[in-house]
Amino acid sequence: GAIRPDLYPRKDIVLQQSSLDGGQGRLHTRLKYDFRTCDLVVHLIEAQDLPPPDPISGTFSDPYIRISLLPNVDERVRQSSVKRRTLNPYFNEYFKFPLDFDDVKDKTLLFHLYDYDKFSRHTPMGEVEIAMANVDVSNSVEMWCDVQRQHKVAGESGEILLSLSYLPTAERLTLVVMKAKDLKLSTAAPSADPYVRVCLMVEGKKVKRKKTSVRRGSVNPVWNEGLAFNVPAEILPKVSLEVCVQDHDLLGHGELLGRCLLGGTDRPGEDQGHWKDMLTNQRKSVAMWHVLRK
Repeated sequence: GAIRPDLYPRKDIVLQQSSLDGGQGRLHTRLKYDFRTCDLVVHLIEAQDLPPPDPISGTFSDPYIRISLLPNVDERVRQSSVKRRTLNPYFNEYFKFPLDFDDVKDKTLLFHLYDYDKFSRHTPMGEVEIAMANVDVSNSVEMWCDVQRQHKVAGESGEILLSLSYLPTAERLTLVVMKAKDLKLSTAAPSADPYVRVCLMVEGKKVKRKKTSVRRGSVNPVWNEGLAFNVPAEILPKVSLEVCVQDHDLLGHGELLGRCLLGGTDRPGEDQGHWKDMLTNQRKSVAMWHVLRK
């Protein structure tokens, strides 16, 4: 005769978050704290009426969304899949952030919307910012939020264009470091002397290091240098690459300007997508921009 709460589920609370910055579309999501696993669960449902690209370009929008919780709870990059040729993408994807329930109210949930472009910089389409202090996630909360124009993403330190290829007959993995844009310096120095250091890792252990030449006095350097690694096909699924952009210093490695990770089986997001493209298109070079983070 005991009462079973699971037989009487509460309906979702529906919240509307409006913005004076109209015309950027709407984001539909559902938030809930999972007390069993101690995770904030973000159900990314859809976006609607996103701004179209420049009509002169004749291109279509391929939107995707990066989700972050600030201050950061870990180093994982959470990113949706890319939806092709639509301004009304339907995602239905789930993302989890591990943290104590008492800490949720001190966080800010950010959604950054981008138009994917394989060979150029991804175009910002807008952002949504949710102050978690205003949302009770002890029960499921459904939200419709107006998308605002995007501001600078905290923690990002520029972008780097990389090309990957794997030649199975020679068992050779090649990373071409093409160029970087908008590198950020933590000091007051007017410019940097950047170079790129790449570590080949097997199951997370660094086994080989290579680096490019130094480009003097530029925060938008161009290298177009290939770094090749001998990687047997049987260990390729266990391999990942750590790409670090450093400011050259005669006394040591110099300041870390930003880094990104490619490959590995448990790393979600854009870097993983590039690695998968390389694996499914062996013998071909696959280029993609990557966000650099400190």
